[in-house]
Amino acid sequence: MRGKTTSAGIAAGVLAATMGATVAQAGPLPTPTATITTPAGPLTRQSLHGDPVAIAFAGKGVDGKKAVPGTRFRWTAHGRGGVRKVLCSGSAVPHGGPIKDKIAIYRDCASFTAWLGMLPGDITSTTWTVRLEVFGGSGPAGVDTVPVKLVYVAL
Repeated sequence: MRGKTTSAGIAAGVLAATMGATVAQAGPLPTPTATITTPAGPLTRQSLHGDPVAIAFAGKGVDGKKAVPGTRFRWTAHGRGGVRKVLCSGSAVPHGGPIKDKIAIYRDCASFTAWLGMLPGDITSTTWTVRLEVFGGSGPAGVDTVPVKLVYVAL
């Protein structure tokens, strides 16, 4: 059957060429966009006697042209000396390791209120860098940050 081309052979060649072009065009996945909307910029609050202060947070994420749900948001506060505090972690945020009880509690972190206090050893003020991570389908997370400063006040 030399010289004859079968339809199966043509289909296989077209499929291989199409798959090769698709892989070549796909490339790395885009990083989602993360935006902290509340607070809209640097925030300074007074902390009476260094006590924790309630602060409202809100954000949004976009992956391509689609909104990312708040279940795929993680908010952390980073302080002096490598201190890290998780403020809100959505129920669909990827994590390493196995899930113990395999029960996921629904948690949307698009908007919430968290308590931030002064760090031990800080006498007049503490500045936290609050970080929003937005996780898309896969690949790296989109990130936005905002500074939150707490100023010690005594009466």
